[in-house]
Amino acid sequence: MNYRFFILLVSFLLLNCKKKQFEEFDFTYGNTFETNFSIKFNPNNDSVMIREHWSPHDDKPPISKTNYVSQLSQIQKSKLDSFVQNINFEILDTLYYEDYEDGTHYSLYLKRNEKEKLIRVHSETAPKELKRFATWIYETKKSLKLTKTAKHAEFKSKATELEPPKAP
Repeated sequence: MNYRFFILLVSFLLLNCKKKQFEEFDFTYGNTFETNFSIKFNPNNDSVMIREHWSPHDDKPPISKTNYVSQLSQIQKSKLDSFVQNINFEILDTLYYEDYEDGTHYSLYLKRNEKEKLIRVHSETAPKELKRFATWIYETKKSLKLTKTAKHAEFKSKATELEPPKAP
């Protein structure tokens, strides 16, 4: 009886054990007049840590220079894992840059299988899969319910840049 229970328990655990798609992953996004944030995804569950570096309207969340936590839905977590699994980050360049002042910029830091990759984008000619992933993260972040926190996280994707001017 105990032997059967042990076999069933091991089988259940093996079937429900999901391989982590990454060891570390964070993403920083900014555009000229709307937002500048970093988001760190937890590889073990669906939680995220967000730092709103800059926001044009500090009368409602997200507020500039504030940390938040949130949780991805099961669908969002599956989509994140799918992006990370299906994009071949190893062949991507580390910099996609065009010399223009305004517009969107983003960067991502990924550690997977003990390999680290930092990719910075300030260009309209970045690979389509990278643009789709960045857009998905941006839209997902906007949909999350944010809870202010005193916790801090290191964002390896965060670049030092000037803040855009405050909107009138």
